[in-house]
Amino acid sequence: MLPPELITQILLRLSVKHLGCVKSVSKLWNNLISDPNFAKSHFELSLAPSHRCIFIPEVTIDHRSIDLDALSHATDADAAAATITKIPPSDNYSDDDIVLGSCRGFIALYQYPHFFVIWNPLTGSHRIISCHHIAKISDMATNSYYSFGGEVLFGFGYDATRDDYLVVLGWNDKKENKEGHLDFFSLRSNSWSSFIIPDQIKWRKNWTPSVFYNGAIHWLNHDGDYDAIVTILVFDTSKRKGLLEIPVPERVGKDYPCRLTVLGGCLALYYDNDKYDYDYDKCVIWVMKEYNVQSSWTSYEIPSSNFEPVYLSEDGDFIGFDESDGMSKYNVRGELLLRFDRPCDQVGYFSYTVYTESLLILPNDGSEEKEGSSSVKGTEESTNLAT
Repeated sequence: MLPPELITQILLRLSVKHLGCVKSVSKLWNNLISDPNFAKSHFELSLAPSHRCIFIPEVTIDHRSIDLDALSHATDADAAAATITKIPPSDNYSDDDIVLGSCRGFIALYQYPHFFVIWNPLTGSHRIISCHHIAKISDMATNSYYSFGGEVLFGFGYDATRDDYLVVLGWNDKKENKEGHLDFFSLRSNSWSSFIIPDQIKWRKNWTPSVFYNGAIHWLNHDGDYDAIVTILVFDTSKRKGLLEIPVPERVGKDYPCRLTVLGGCLALYYDNDKYDYDYDKCVIWVMKEYNVQSSWTSYEIPSSNFEPVYLSEDGDFIGFDESDGMSKYNVRGELLLRFDRPCDQVGYFSYTVYTESLLILPNDGSEEKEGSSSVKGTEESTNLAT
């Protein structure tokens, strides 16, 4: 019989999907795979990470997840349907759930009127966080499915120095001095902390979704309510002090709306260019090849004004939603390679995010914390609205 250390090294080379299949081989294998330290090592060292896109349609409780890695190698239009997995919703599922982002295999959901759910779709574990104290003094609780956010800025990320996950909210105090606040909830300490946001940060009426990348949460920063993008705001989850700024490409400033995402392991943004070029409808994608290096921004053009990239494959192909009823795959030259059937056969809005599957658990999992700002239920890195 092989020693446990060697078995562990072999298991670390398997995909998450295959790990679920081999847990039943023996009690030893099950214990090794169920070890939280193994889950952490597997996520950080895995040679075969599994990238998926989760959808929560407006008109059904079906949570659907599509295998983006399989889709990137697909050669026929029906491939999208073949890679879809229906995921049971969490026990406290609400019709108003909205996907806000992802981090290390966990999905962040907003639940009306003032709750967030951090949920691992693979294991089913989740934690509920209340921000009732913020909702009372902001416009957050007045927002519906279609208008979540308002002047509330949301972020979700991981602090590797403390092995902690943070839920971050930026908001304006409308009832008193109208100061800008940045509050963050630590899942390890099960508590909220807050500090004042610098005056130079200007607030919009509708913030775009955040992205967790390179140990920090990122937002697009707009000058005024609906004016040009001026910078990318950065909140370092380990320092937890104030906001930094990264400049965007000069040609991006006038284009709106813009969305931030991660493509091919790089920070990226994209926008619809038909607002300024009526002769050629296109989606312009900017990828920052080297983090925080202005000269590394590289642009690509996709000849579809409604294209929303969600994945950049190892072969250099963009996969995303387009103006049809499906998803499409384009190469970096903008040539259409394949158009897939719509993976979410719903009419209307749905929220989605890309995530990497993991067996990770949240800090203090199983501690049965049910008092205070958050509660634990059950056992235990770009978010958007599409039409």
